[in-house]
Amino acid sequence: MTDIQIVNKALLKLGQETINNLTDQNERAKTANEIFASVRDTLLCSYRWAFAMKRASISADTTAPAFGWTTRYALPQDFLRLSEICNADYRETDNYEIEGEYILCNYETPLKIKYVSRITTSSIFPPYFCEALACKLAFELCERLKQDQARKQTLMQEYALAISEAKKCNAIQLATMQMPRGSLIDVRGGF
Repeated sequence: MTDIQIVNKALLKLGQETINNLTDQNERAKTANEIFASVRDTLLCSYRWAFAMKRASISADTTAPAFGWTTRYALPQDFLRLSEICNADYRETDNYEIEGEYILCNYETPLKIKYVSRITTSSIFPPYFCEALACKLAFELCERLKQDQARKQTLMQEYALAISEAKKCNAIQLATMQMPRGSLIDVRGGF
């Protein structure tokens, strides 16, 4: 689906007329254009979507943190949310800090990460994500275009169902996460 198809799906959920382009000079297009990227990015970083996952090997920045950590790494340009750090034989999820546009940690360079990326090409989105995005857009557009609290409640319920289904579909595509070192599995002898 394209951005405009997703927006039009949201508008239909609101009982509104569709638009031809996000740059159209009507309230529906202007409002949708205003919020589309923000709603898309919020939904993207809300979960580990398989289609939005990326891996990167990052070199250390030339400037070390002032204190607390030995090294800092610049986040990728399309970074939305860190999923995990994967260096050497371990996977860490809590021995770092994100500060501004950097990951601060004590790991040697290069830092290997998995992260949720900003996907701006809607044609990459799977159908289940498009449905959830359309529902979320409809909910967000409702206040400005419809001013109907009952419709807004219905749209929130529809979004909750769509996001639940999307997460189920997505979960099938994700690899199972390994338990971090020091977990109950290690304590119990590797069961």
